[in-house]
Amino acid sequence: MRVSVRGWLCVGMLALAATAARAQVVIAQVAPMSGPIGVEGVEYNSGIKLAIAAANASGGVLGQKIALQTEDDEYNPDKTVAAIRRLGRSEVVALLMPVGSPAMTKVLAERVLDQTGLPVIGVVPGAEPFRKPHNPLLFHVRAGDLDQYRKIIEHSLTVGMRRIAVVYVDIPFGKAGLGAVEKMLKERGLDPAVRAAIAMAGPESLAQAMAAIARANADLVLLISPAKRAGEFVAAAREAAMQAPITTLSYGHADTICRVASAEKAVGVGVAQVFPNVRNRALRIVREYQNDLGRFGANGAKPSLMQFEGYIAAKVLMEGLRRAGKAPGRQKLVRALDSMREFDLGGFMVDFSESKHDGSGFVDMSIIGRDCQLIY
Repeated sequence: MRVSVRGWLCVGMLALAATAARAQVVIAQVAPMSGPIGVEGVEYNSGIKLAIAAANASGGVLGQKIALQTEDDEYNPDKTVAAIRRLGRSEVVALLMPVGSPAMTKVLAERVLDQTGLPVIGVVPGAEPFRKPHNPLLFHVRAGDLDQYRKIIEHSLTVGMRRIAVVYVDIPFGKAGLGAVEKMLKERGLDPAVRAAIAMAGPESLAQAMAAIARANADLVLLISPAKRAGEFVAAAREAAMQAPITTLSYGHADTICRVASAEKAVGVGVAQVFPNVRNRALRIVREYQNDLGRFGANGAKPSLMQFEGYIAAKVLMEGLRRAGKAPGRQKLVRALDSMREFDLGGFMVDFSESKHDGSGFVDMSIIGRDCQLIY
């Protein structure tokens, strides 16, 4: 059988195309891109895409391009579980940044990760039930919620604010937060001045919380809530002329609070931060992020803490892929991530081991200033 030169060229081109198709690593994010916390999912996803675009523009990881598959679970835990099981049967090697405590609670309760072997990098929120007991497939990039509560409480007590009202969303993340704060206050001979649960939507529970805070004459409101609901609480608090200052966790994204409550009403809200200031160009990781945002981000895009977190989580995963070598499987990737001891991303340290998957303890405090600029 004779094959023409043209035929051989066609065969060669097909082989090259097949090799190119194989020379990629597929990762995925399952998170709410719509629904009550869709803002968070979209922002984190944009940061992941930014880091991947920058890596692929430089040839990928060990010559392999990174491909991202995004699944919108619509803040529905059943859809989260179904999506992860489906991805577990695919070529996806890892998951990035699932968002939402109801979803993650169901994933762990049904042992979905154990069944699929998929490692997860960058879980949100950082609630303690997702960290203990240790799960060999969960890698936490952000500081835990306990680190944030401890920082807020110590700061409040230092300036003489002892009557702390705890307002929390009535979901697993919020309930775990209330329990953690109660324990920390008890260790200091104190008790919350108020325990107020708020629903994820609607004005009724907000009004009830305001009334309880007013009756207790609280010094401070510690708000445990996703960003959109935090903004609604801030708006309601200002309209009710609530006097107690408000401090929230890092999930209280300043831009979202300002958008929901208005920039004027958001002034003075304290926000714990688990990543460095996105405007601090003295840090290499911030410079890289800002440069990549300018090259690969949307026109006119401004630095965002949520996007920055997605960017960092993706960088951590790609370092794990680099350490895992060519054709990284799920188990190889887990072993590679376990080897990431005191890895400096350029001003942000991540420290994993086989028995330690809490990558960072970094917490800083900020206040929303005028024009929604954070003051550190």
